Amino acid sequence: MTSKKETLKKINDMIGEVPVAMLVTTDSKGMLRSRPMTTQQHEFDGDVWFFASSDSDVVKEIEKNAVVNVSYSEDGNYISLSGDASIVTDVKKKKQLWNPELNVWFDGKGPEDAEVVLIKVDAKAAQYWDIADGMIGNAINVVKAMLSGDEESVIDNGKVRM
Repeated sequence: MTSKKETLKKINDMIGEVPVAMLVTTDSKGMLRSRPMTTQQHEFDGDVWFFASSDSDVVKEIEKNAVVNVSYSEDGNYISLSGDASIVTDVKKKKQLWNPELNVWFDGKGPEDAEVVLIKVDAKAAQYWDIADGMIGNAINVVKAMLSGDEESVIDNGKVRM
């Protein structure tokens, strides 16, 4: 059994490798809506951060329903974070997380601009699946597991409540 500390470290390491996440919100009709977002802070401490425009659909949806999901996927690694999102306008925090590449997305508006906001996701639960050998390696591991009966050798999996 993996400890909470070990699970959080594993999730932190996995998120650090994946620059783009899918942020899932609920739209005005109650439908789930996903969109790619670039994670701004790669040290996972229970929170993840994204920049957005204050008038964007994602901000409007979070203002109406703060419950969100953030998922990461890359090379056989999968992470799912469930939690509450909030809109942050603190200029100091925006400056801390700002990088010059964001100028492209915000038409030259910087962290001091009121139209540029942060989305903070406070994760309440997290889960990961790590298929370290990729899809071909996973197929081989599945066959090995079928022959040996050791199903846990196929995928490294962990979950944690915050």
